[in-house]
Amino acid sequence: MASLQELRDRWFLIFGPADPAFPPRRRHLGSKVSDYTDGNDVTPILEGDVYMKVWHDEVVGMHSVPHAELYHAGWRMEDVHTLGQSDSASDALKVIAAARDAGVNVKIMLSRHGGGAASAINRITSVRLMLSGVDSACMDNRFPPRGSAHQKVACFKNPNSPSAVLGSIDISATRWDTRDHRRNNPERNPRWGTQTHDTGLHIKGPAVADLEISFAERWNDPTRRFGLEPLDLRQPLITGAPSEPPVQGPHSVQVLHTFGRTSAFYGYSWSPIGEFTAWTSYINAIRSARDYIYVEDQYFLPFGYPPLLRSTGQARESDIVWQLGEAIKRGVNVCVLLPNNAEDATHLYQQHQRDIGIFYLENVAADNPDAGKFFSAWPEVDDSPVYVHSKLLIADDEFVLIGSANVCQRSMTFDTELSVGIVDEEEAFARSLRTTLWGEHLQRDPATLVDPTAAFETFRADAFAKNGRVRLYSAATATLPPPDGHGVLMRQIVDPYAGPPRGDDLFSDGVLPDHEGLPA
Repeated sequence: MASLQELRDRWFLIFGPADPAFPPRRRHLGSKVSDYTDGNDVTPILEGDVYMKVWHDEVVGMHSVPHAELYHAGWRMEDVHTLGQSDSASDALKVIAAARDAGVNVKIMLSRHGGGAASAINRITSVRLMLSGVDSACMDNRFPPRGSAHQKVACFKNPNSPSAVLGSIDISATRWDTRDHRRNNPERNPRWGTQTHDTGLHIKGPAVADLEISFAERWNDPTRRFGLEPLDLRQPLITGAPSEPPVQGPHSVQVLHTFGRTSAFYGYSWSPIGEFTAWTSYINAIRSARDYIYVEDQYFLPFGYPPLLRSTGQARESDIVWQLGEAIKRGVNVCVLLPNNAEDATHLYQQHQRDIGIFYLENVAADNPDAGKFFSAWPEVDDSPVYVHSKLLIADDEFVLIGSANVCQRSMTFDTELSVGIVDEEEAFARSLRTTLWGEHLQRDPATLVDPTAAFETFRADAFAKNGRVRLYSAATATLPPPDGHGVLMRQIVDPYAGPPRGDDLFSDGVLPDHEGLPA
């Protein structure tokens, strides 16, 4: 078994100011977030109902606590009943207003992205909160045009017991579901709710201070004068020192971000440089894996169109799907859980792009005699697909990467994202999370899934046989011509790029003709 130092060296990014690697391994300019912290207690959260209950209980627990503060950043927030549809007192907006009335210093930062229901909902939410007395409820627009602030994190700055939650889950009715994923669940909001699978974390310990710092760096950045709505120069800065949580557990945590590279007019003061540590951590984890890689992802799109899978050099090497193919060639087993349905109108374009990547990995595994095995699957309950909204990587029962960033160019280079990497010396966290997740998906006892190699074969066999909840994913559109306008839509709307220069010109003018066929 590896030591904690060996695990950190293998899985965590090592930062350097003049790092020549691509993508660059560096924090954004001026960041005071630690390289990593030890001594954390990290608890996995499976599904939105548990996440929202933790959020609710932590906010209520700060009532009348002197100097308590709530920092919340989200892509979307609305009046979801956080304890289930039958508990109207747990309405998220009422909970925030009650905390403000009970003396909690509340700061809310939601995404002001253009168009769509979520943006309109955020505007309504911020107005409703301000009318209820929560005057520090803002919308953030400091990201590349057509982007969003996609971080999903809440810091409960309770002097008695600071903690934080993060992951793929917004405080939203679209994300409230239970582990049984019933098709008809009366506790789900009937207006928006649907079967959806999510993952998150509840963190206690020194990493909470890093998450508070990360929020404060966004909130306090000088671009707030024009980048936060309402345009109110009186919005108070965060001036207090971050929490000093004691050592509470065995977990080492590395906080990771995406800040797209753009002009400071559209972004933060560091936007001309950006930060891409969430992306770099995915690449590092895939290169470091020796036995298996398990991914849950909402999008799982190969980079670029025409696909970078066809290109050479650092452009191709920056593609997470290509890197997974190289891992398969080394003998690493790879499994991907992804959705077989969609929540937006670009589903056909997403599916075609995703199918190109899945088809590529299937062929890599089939064409290399010493390669690892590859398969992809999607979940189903009550003869209805469960929407995979999780953003997660587990490797070798040693490392977990979890947060808001999807496997696509938008998340890795464009939108504002936050994820964390986790290791522990006993290697208990990754193994326990894997067996719990696979037990849920396969409807098997997690105790029977401890050996990762045997459990991988069980997962693969169940997907082929339609056992449990998993169904084999079919890359049905990969060999078909792309939908009309696929290339332009991918580059401009669905999966744009705002990362560092990488030696390709695929995104130079945005009007390249569509290319049929598959990567060689």
